Amino acid sequence: MTLKRTLLVVALAAPATGALDYCGGEYSLCDDGSCALTNSSCGVCAAGEYACPLTTTCLSSLDDYATNCDGLTGTHLDWTMSEDDRLAYLNSVVDVSDMILQLVNDAPQIDSIALPAYNWLNDNEHGVKGTANATVYPMGVGMGASFSKDLAYEVGQAIGIESRSTHNAQADKSGNSCGSTSTGEIVANGCGITLYAPNINLVRDPRWGRAEEVYGEDPHLTAELAVGMITGMQGNEEGEITAKDGQPLMSGASCKHFAVYQNEDQPEARTTLDANVTARDLWETYMPVMKACVTRAKATHVMCSYNAVNGKPTCAHPELLNGILRDAWGFDGFVVSDYDAWVNLVTTHHYVDTYGEAATVGLNAGMDQEGGFGTYSVIDAMPEALAVGNITEQAITNAFTRLMRIRLRLGMFDPPAQVDAMDNTKFNPDLQCETEEKLELARKAAREGVVLLKNEDSTLPLSKTDFTSTSSLALVGPQSDDWRVLLGAVNYAFEDGPSKGCKTVLDGLTDALSSDVINQVDGCDTVACDEASTMTEAAAAAADADATVVILGNWWGTTTGWPLCSGDGTDGCESESHDRTVIELPGQQVELVQALRDATTNPLVCVLIHGGAVALGDANDACDAIVDLWVPGQMGGTALADILFGDASPAGRSPITFYGATTDLPAMAEFDEYPHESSNGTTYRYYEGAAPTYKFGHGLSYTTFAYSDLALSGTKAPCDDLTVTVTVTNTGDMASDEVVQVYVKTPDSTVPSPQIRLAAFDRLTNIAPGESRTVELTLTPESHAVVYPNADSVYVEQTAVESGALEVYVGGAQPDDDGTNGVLSASVSISDTTMLKAC
Repeated sequence: MTLKRTLLVVALAAPATGALDYCGGEYSLCDDGSCALTNSSCGVCAAGEYACPLTTTCLSSLDDYATNCDGLTGTHLDWTMSEDDRLAYLNSVVDVSDMILQLVNDAPQIDSIALPAYNWLNDNEHGVKGTANATVYPMGVGMGASFSKDLAYEVGQAIGIESRSTHNAQADKSGNSCGSTSTGEIVANGCGITLYAPNINLVRDPRWGRAEEVYGEDPHLTAELAVGMITGMQGNEEGEITAKDGQPLMSGASCKHFAVYQNEDQPEARTTLDANVTARDLWETYMPVMKACVTRAKATHVMCSYNAVNGKPTCAHPELLNGILRDAWGFDGFVVSDYDAWVNLVTTHHYVDTYGEAATVGLNAGMDQEGGFGTYSVIDAMPEALAVGNITEQAITNAFTRLMRIRLRLGMFDPPAQVDAMDNTKFNPDLQCETEEKLELARKAAREGVVLLKNEDSTLPLSKTDFTSTSSLALVGPQSDDWRVLLGAVNYAFEDGPSKGCKTVLDGLTDALSSDVINQVDGCDTVACDEASTMTEAAAAAADADATVVILGNWWGTTTGWPLCSGDGTDGCESESHDRTVIELPGQQVELVQALRDATTNPLVCVLIHGGAVALGDANDACDAIVDLWVPGQMGGTALADILFGDASPAGRSPITFYGATTDLPAMAEFDEYPHESSNGTTYRYYEGAAPTYKFGHGLSYTTFAYSDLALSGTKAPCDDLTVTVTVTNTGDMASDEVVQVYVKTPDSTVPSPQIRLAAFDRLTNIAPGESRTVELTLTPESHAVVYPNADSVYVEQTAVESGALEVYVGGAQPDDDGTNGVLSASVSISDTTMLKAC
């Protein structure tokens, strides 16, 4: 069997006056100005007309599609049929060789059934990747710092709408004409509606190169934000497979990367790394987030990761894919490999010797689609594997069915006029992409993620009226006027930046004050700060200023080529395919801070831009205030100015632990988060080393809050929810948000369990001075369950709620050891021990 791909490639002629720029629905624009689903229908109709699928009928408007297009009844295009019946029809008329061709990113057309070509690859993590006309929102770590599921939903909804609007306006709906060069080669990426986003992995080690992309180190925080983001992107309610009104989904979102993916090139390349984990590692840390993504958010697809787990590459791992995903969780979407990860079964893992064997073990394990940039060695070898009997037609049909199911759920086979998301009078770039409303949302998202780590003697907020004379505010750092540092690694943002530009830190401060009062000096020659040729000039600027703002932190590498970062991992560069080897501030950044401190007794405000945690060293003491901006997106400079000058009070919380030094961390190869003889443990749930500089959940405000009237209600039965009620009062003189955090401890557990863990949280918005609010939060049985070892298989969940004390702590942070930070506590005794699966 020989595979031949035919992509829909439209040659666009210069449109005549009044001609279409793009077509409605899933129709592409032919070079004669007509609209067609596949190549063979180009030329059937006049310019501006639509060719009905399966016939030669022409339409002047898609409003007539449902009534005037004959031959749709009983086919996959019959919108009155059930999903299962439409899929059954497809399976009955599509030859297995054509099914195989669909199991790739850039799937070709099938002319006989009017199936358009479609490119599934869209890296729209924090905005639409494939166009400059799209809003760039904060990266994952900044979203995590917001501790706001509502904000995650808002941003997800905006990304989903901008993705659909961008797709609607493509002349070539396949997405194959939508190019990106951020990885060093031209690839189609970012103009479709199946998003390879969000990244919901966890930060086990702060040196991980992709820490900027994810929501932090905690499973509960990440799960809740992931559910918000994904349902926002897709437009569905939790647990539902359609949009809220029964309409097709706005876009499809993914759960990536499955599973135990948290290393790039340390201690070895991710494409060879074998993550050895126990049942406790899997079910206490790695699986809860993925389970929420699949069972609650109903993500349309899952991406298997580059690494192996316990000796098996994840893209050939039947226990993970068929066992957990499909059998245990009921996942009915599709599984796509990370780029070339299916090929890597041969090329890097050496798990099998041939691509035919890779096709066999992958498909039989539960794979559906080979992800990549156009070279599909595994899928090309699938016909031979079928011919010799190593795989079955049914296995191929299952994979094809799962892909078509998602196209159905996106409305891609429905009458366009009946799909709200295809209404290009509403969902088009002019109305939806990088609009003032979306830019304001980007500003809000960046602002809500800002964490005030330190504010000695109420240094902040600064008063705008104090800065009226020339050079009265010194702004130091090469990042000050660098828009790229706000967007993160270029492989997740359009390489030339958004069309309406970015608000750099300098822009934001200038807009708040005026340009003549700001004296900007780089201090360091680059972010890596190997050279600091203007450090003396920076110190002089600080000496003359009424206050100094210095930008510290990391960077994201080059804008072309791959990997984006290189070197030994000591220069603060964070990116995919590259881990840091140390967490200290790079180069001479600490020396720069000390020089500024020595030069002035006026306020010194240090602003951090980074993904993974940084060890601040002596800079922590030298700075009067420390503001964490994370990776804030295109409105980052304005959001920072909002906080610095008191137009808004900071209320973000750190989603990661700030360790004091690299030496506090175990080796990058250590997947056991519990402390042991060669490790202090990792993440706040297990760490027992030197006191961290700043804890997970830490964040200050410009006002103060008091907690009172803590109450726990509900039965003590192990399978029941507990309700936590607490009153929060703004005891200061400024309106502010407040993040209420609920932590639990299980001191009587019979097996190892986290020393403390986040069990619930809620961000209360705009609490006025003197105002009190009573909030209810729910503790589910899962929030305090423990994991039993399973002698038969680590891939079978054995979690239980145990009898004994459940200690509950409620406040704006983790409880201090001495109990002096206003966190309240209560305890309840769980009556019995019960396996969660019995609840």
